[in-house]
Amino acid sequence: MPANLSADYLKAEERYRSATTNEEKLACLEEMFTAIPKHKGTEKMQADIKTRISKLKKEMVASAKSGAKRADLFHVEKQGAGQVVIFGAPNSGKSALVRELTGLHAEVAPYPFTTTQPAAGMMEFEDIQIQLVDTPPVFPDSPAWLFGIMRTADILVWMLDLSDDGLLETTEQTQGLLDKAHIALASTKDQEQRTNDGAGLTPAIDNRQSEIANPKKLLRIGAKADDPQAMDRLAILRELIGDVEVLTISAEHHTGLEELRRRLFTMLRIIRVYTKKPGKQVEFRDPVILPIGATMIDAAYHLHKDFAQNLQFARLWNGSGYDGQRVERGHVLLDKDILEFHV
Repeated sequence: MPANLSADYLKAEERYRSATTNEEKLACLEEMFTAIPKHKGTEKMQADIKTRISKLKKEMVASAKSGAKRADLFHVEKQGAGQVVIFGAPNSGKSALVRELTGLHAEVAPYPFTTTQPAAGMMEFEDIQIQLVDTPPVFPDSPAWLFGIMRTADILVWMLDLSDDGLLETTEQTQGLLDKAHIALASTKDQEQRTNDGAGLTPAIDNRQSEIANPKKLLRIGAKADDPQAMDRLAILRELIGDVEVLTISAEHHTGLEELRRRLFTMLRIIRVYTKKPGKQVEFRDPVILPIGATMIDAAYHLHKDFAQNLQFARLWNGSGYDGQRVERGHVLLDKDILEFHV
């Protein structure tokens, strides 16, 4: 079976070959594992990458114990329905937002560089949880692992401090550092366009990265929108970033946060499917999380391979006219569908 490697994988592999430090190599390997297509044709490649990651981590730990330069091994394992990495310039409000949405007890202070390592918390959205990752600020001396975490995220959130008189300069600096790290970004409008017609136009600030395939899903957040001059600064910022969406919020005044939760769920492009036993009532908790476009048999395989192989048929309930009818294995599911499997 051909591997059909994606452009993202090939870019990460190219960066791995030119990496000069173990930290850079580790970030590239983790990106390669995330980007590689998951099917039978790539099983050996997946195993090889995992082996190389494990071996490199052991070498870095051994080097650190021997008194060499400290190894940066920061890695955030994905949990929940998706991983959202929040980044931005120093003191842009990242930790305050993560604390407000997840309850994570991260240090928040009115001075920069309070966050020195990644910290993850779980944000509730209806009946699922989405992982939010607070990160150290993006600045010229940022460690390689920071960009590695960003590359493997499902969604990136760029915090723009609307209380900062130097917003234009910090935004340009951050964009330059992302360019240097080969991290391509796409706004929510771009993602919608790519979904509709298979292509997409990049916003003005992203034109320098348009040659990089499949940019990361991005949501720009205008933080500290309660500042008296916040909207004036945002208007000036638009001259730099173009006509792209900036969702304004205030963590302190709890404004815009519910819209942010909903927007992140939509950007993940996932559905929730509930299962029930024959003759039993459905329990609307712990849904199966699947990508949009998933089928009935995909849901069965998510539960267990043997279960799916022994499946005889399934019945479906939803708000679109199905009331226990049998559905084919290739039936495309919708968000909040209810399935009853028969084996």
